[in-house]
Amino acid sequence: MSPESHDVRSHVLESAWSRRQFLRNTAVAGVGFGAVGLLAGCTSSKSAAPQVSASSTPRRGGQLRVGMIGGGKSESFSPTAAVSTLISLAMVSSVFDGLTLVGPDLEVLPALATKWTASADAMSWTFELRPGVLWHDGTPFTAEDVVYSIRWASDPANQLSAPVANVDLDQLKAANPQQLVVHLKAPDVQFPLTISGIWMIKNGTKNFTKPVGTGPFIFESLVPGQQAVCKRNPTYWDTGKPYVDSLVIKSITDDTARLNALLAGEIDAMAQVPFNLAKAYQGRGLTLLNSPSLAAQAFYMAVDTEPFTDVRVRQAMKLLVDRKQMVDVALGGFGTVANDLFGLGMPFYAKELPQRGRDVAKAKSLLADAGHAAGLNLTLETSTAVTGMVEAATLFAQQAAEGGVTIKVTQVDAASYFDPTIKYLKMPFAQTQWAGFANLGSFYPYAVLPGAAGNETHWSKPGTTAAVNQAISATTDATATAAWLAVQQEQYDQGGYIWWANVNNVDATSSKVAGIKPSKLFSLGLPSGLADAYFTS
Repeated sequence: MSPESHDVRSHVLESAWSRRQFLRNTAVAGVGFGAVGLLAGCTSSKSAAPQVSASSTPRRGGQLRVGMIGGGKSESFSPTAAVSTLISLAMVSSVFDGLTLVGPDLEVLPALATKWTASADAMSWTFELRPGVLWHDGTPFTAEDVVYSIRWASDPANQLSAPVANVDLDQLKAANPQQLVVHLKAPDVQFPLTISGIWMIKNGTKNFTKPVGTGPFIFESLVPGQQAVCKRNPTYWDTGKPYVDSLVIKSITDDTARLNALLAGEIDAMAQVPFNLAKAYQGRGLTLLNSPSLAAQAFYMAVDTEPFTDVRVRQAMKLLVDRKQMVDVALGGFGTVANDLFGLGMPFYAKELPQRGRDVAKAKSLLADAGHAAGLNLTLETSTAVTGMVEAATLFAQQAAEGGVTIKVTQVDAASYFDPTIKYLKMPFAQTQWAGFANLGSFYPYAVLPGAAGNETHWSKPGTTAAVNQAISATTDATATAAWLAVQQEQYDQGGYIWWANVNNVDATSSKVAGIKPSKLFSLGLPSGLADAYFTS
């Protein structure tokens, strides 16, 4: 990220407070991002998880078995894999920690950093590190590990590079073993949130076949496509956690097989309950975890591939979707209608843009103007990799047919769909679900900018990068609002995404499992949910 020219106001602290109030207010609605020690001048030393009262002390012991959609050979404990599949995120977050932690209610909480403060211009941040933290091999965690982690993540080839692209690496150094000052290239009043996406790895780490972290569980084994096994970390810094003795994460890609395994007692928890079965099985020996979320589903069109090079075709496709029907049928009602933009409920989301509805006549007119008056034939690639995608693809094919567009739906193996070495970023017309981003400044650099690791639409329009950088580095509400509106207006009018719904996180546990708090960010309360789980009997 290159620095942009800005008039950095002297009242940045007042602006930060205004934003903090705004963020807290949106969090009340269930899909915003709350701020605890997030903005310039704020500090925090709260525990990273709610305290358990003596009257509800969790039971200790047992092996927690969790069934998740598999990622095949891509399953890994490498922090880079955590951005690709939910199962790898579960593995990574079990073994590693970040400086900050995003809680179930989207609050920014301390983790390996206990507090943070910003300079008046939000160009540098000082992090105080938690004392006494040990790596799983018994060596102490220090600021040098943080320096190494940020430098490791900053490699443009690293899928984690976007959150640290604004860090001035030339000035990055440890002030002392327990303190780190991070200088930025441009102001960022939300940097503690941004850095939450970077997992801390031990200084000198080169591979993750036998990962050593500071997290709640210690790695024991991994057979990609089958299961990962970890044991309890007895010296975990969050005293008393985790509550279970061991953790087994099982790859069970088939939705029905995953649910049957839970009902049969073969696993204790499952991520991503099929929406059509969620209500039917609630109370039948399992507990449903249902939470509104920032996760969103979309169809996407590669703008560098015919016929999607023509903006009129892209606009027509957006007008053929009946979003309400899609939510009701494909998601079983476990979601809310979206408006062709990612970030519904986030700060600076462009809610002033009119809700796009279905207009078959206008879609036909646009297609005719683009030379497709006789109709259009497309292939849509879908997968069971995300709950509801196949159902959505099938329904979209029916909806599009009314506009003269024939869509052939083709299923791709779930293990290949989000694997960049196989299918991901190579499909001209496909589907996606994004989760884990809590602000626009984290999402756009990762998903829309040229060369971004998740640039599914192959967007490369000149000027977008500068516009996104300007929005990220804005230091007042007014400048941020205007800058983010410009970024979103471009995608709304011309982009290759058809964002049709925000999707609830719907998971389930055995009735004997408690402690996992449904999250607006990830399934199973990740990243901290598995450390919070315990058996009641």
